[in-house]
Amino acid sequence: MKSHLIITGYGPGLGQALRYQFEQNGYHVTTMARSSGEVQVDLTDTAQTKTSIHDVISQYGPPTAVIHNVAALIRGKFLDLEATDFEQAWQAIVLSAINVSHAVIPAMQAQGEGTLILSGATASTRGSAGFGPFSSAKFALRGLAQSLAREFQSQGIHIVHPILDGIIWSELSRKRFPTIKQENCLQPEDLAKIYWDLAHQAPSAWTHELDIRPQSESF
Repeated sequence: MKSHLIITGYGPGLGQALRYQFEQNGYHVTTMARSSGEVQVDLTDTAQTKTSIHDVISQYGPPTAVIHNVAALIRGKFLDLEATDFEQAWQAIVLSAINVSHAVIPAMQAQGEGTLILSGATASTRGSAGFGPFSSAKFALRGLAQSLAREFQSQGIHIVHPILDGIIWSELSRKRFPTIKQENCLQPEDLAKIYWDLAHQAPSAWTHELDIRPQSESF
């Protein structure tokens, strides 16, 4: 049976590049998202997520790696936002990660190994003005990743939190930020190679967190 990658929060850009990178290196790749994955699932729904992932594991085997890429860029001036905006961001970014982790970690425990990558962002470490919902949720995801790493690394499960400090070049980004230039963006294919390396690190030299940014990005 082939090694198995599950991508949750799959979409164009990084998701497509990850799928290509891993498939070209012999993996079976399962993509999951509310509408754009081959498995359509609401990852904020605990029961639905558990059932969908268990069905995929029954069909293709336990995941060698899981990459969680769900994002919800909810932003605005604080006094114009409602508490529901923060709740929506938390559910999309953090609750989805909790549900996915609950569903895949037991399978990794059973095989004694596995890599779980929870993608972060600039907002994981810096709360910029107008990014309250997004940043507060990304901070929470970072805390969850640290907690999971400290609990499960001794069981052979590698938890990684890459901080993507920049805009990923994609059709969605070009629509959202019409003035961006490709040379100033993170290229999905380059990110996919880094994620591949993270998923195949030797246990003697694991990375938990690293920041990745274009050469032109200030920090």
